Amino acid sequence: MTEEREQKNWKTRLKKYSRRTLYFSIFLAFLLFVRIFLFQIYSIQGNSMYPTLSNGSIVFVWKGGFALSAKLFGTEWLYTEPNIQKLDLVLFHDQAGELVVKRVIGLPNEFYSIEAGRVLIDSQMLIENYTPVGSITIEPNNSLFLNLKNSPFLAMGMQGRIPPGYFLLLGDNREYSTDSRSFGLVPVEKIKGKVFFYF
Repeated sequence: MTEEREQKNWKTRLKKYSRRTLYFSIFLAFLLFVRIFLFQIYSIQGNSMYPTLSNGSIVFVWKGGFALSAKLFGTEWLYTEPNIQKLDLVLFHDQAGELVVKRVIGLPNEFYSIEAGRVLIDSQMLIENYTPVGSITIEPNNSLFLNLKNSPFLAMGMQGRIPPGYFLLLGDNREYSTDSRSFGLVPVEKIKGKVFFYF
């Protein structure tokens, strides 16, 4: 009788342990899904986005709809058309493969030009109150771009039309930012998410 009771207790404990393990596994899978597909927390390195973001600032990034890195296949996988608006802050992989945050200045099919230290989009000068007071936008320098072979980025000049699927991304701290002026227009598959909150 005692042996039978012990066996029953053992089965009950095993069932309870199995249920807890299942719940924990489902919770871990959910967290992994959120991390890969929906949400990321990122710490800013450097001051290229000052005064909006400083070195050490924390940004919360929404990844839903943006490209996934398919490292097994050596490419990026874009599973839907992401919603990217002008002046959004986006997280993307630069030429060196590092994650960085910049501001969307030009959208696909828009015509950009840099004149007298200012950015014009479709012949309209941008009012850039997010840049440091008195800052200017220096001309593009493609030296960084030219050192990289088979780059998916597109070199930019003083002016031009942004091709479909590409974005002009600049740092707010314009005089101290390595951005599209150096590494070129950014393909949409390199953009990993949009900043929705920061501190």
